[in-house]
Amino acid sequence: MPYNTNEGQFGFDVIEDGSINVLELLPHEDGMPLRLVMTRDRLRAGEDLNACLTRQVRELSRRMPEFKELSREAGWLGPGDDNSFPAIVLHTRFKQEGRLVFQAQCAAQLSEDKLLVLTLTSPRSFDGKLRARWAELLACFVPAPAFAPFGSEEA
Repeated sequence: MPYNTNEGQFGFDVIEDGSINVLELLPHEDGMPLRLVMTRDRLRAGEDLNACLTRQVRELSRRMPEFKELSREAGWLGPGDDNSFPAIVLHTRFKQEGRLVFQAQCAAQLSEDKLLVLTLTSPRSFDGKLRARWAELLACFVPAPAFAPFGSEEA
């Protein structure tokens, strides 16, 4: 089956898409530019989504100065209806080049072992307006026709 990208199509089979997309969004209402990073990942054998995120937070805490998980909560990738993926939303912060950086991450399990992780990065903490913008970004996600939210199929 051909492999499609936004820019075109390749005529070869792909075992797995491990790509990363960096999307520059329109600036926040205060003029602050927003960058959304989409990464694809896999769960390890016997791992669930929460255990995967705990492992990744532990690894980042060891490698990054002042990395800290600020909050973790259940959420949705999509508007929260039958066409949405259950997700875990993390808020973290760390230091980069002497400055604090704040991130919101949404990790959703697309299949038995495939994950899609969205990360929004900000030089400021996530206030009410930026949290609302983050919620809008997550809610506007619509899965491609080849995907159905994991576990939503009728038995």
